[in-house]
Formats: sequence, C-alpha cells, structure tokens
Amino acid sequence: MMKEDLVGGPLPSRNFGANAAWWAVMILSFNLHSATKRLALGGDWKTKRLKAIRFALIHLPGRVIRHARRLVIRLPGNHPAFDELLDARRTILALAQAPPA
Repeated sequence: MMKEDLVGGPLPSRNFGANAAWWAVMILSFNLHSATKRLALGGDWKTKRLKAIRFALIHLPGRVIRHARRLVIRLPGNHPAFDELLDARRTILALAQAPPA
C-alpha cells in the first residue's frame, strides 16, 4: 500500500536527507490514514484502500463557506456518503472530547 497509494516506491531525490524527509512524511500519512479508517470510519471502511476512500468520501462536490466566524461545508443532502461523513464527524468529535488515557 505504501508504494502504490502513498508514493513510497520511487524516491524523489539523490539527496539522502530529502529522501528521509519524504519517507517520514509518507509514514506519517500512512499512520494517519490507518487510524482514521479504524477509529473514525470503522465498519467496511477498515479494509478499503486509500483510492476507494478518496473517491467515496474525499472527492465530494461541496462548498466551503465562512459565516459568522464558523466554517461550514455544504454537501448535497442526497449523496450516498452523507450519512457516513456525519457518523465519522461525530466519532472524531467524541474522540476529541474523550479524557486522556
């Protein structure tokens, strides 16, 4: 998965430091993606690859609006992924408010 989905195969430079930084960012994004799948999405999403999640949840038509010091994302209400996004948002909010372990 790291090689195909997160471009971990070909290194971008001949410089060791640049490649090490590239690899560190790739590992960080892989861990964030795995944690998001397991903690926020759950269910069938645990086994999905990044490409499937990107096409189903990330690349949705919507509009970002700033109003009254709030950031609002408007999505079409009849989109099939709308309920999944709401559940993921509620889970993330509950995780953010949980007491530290």
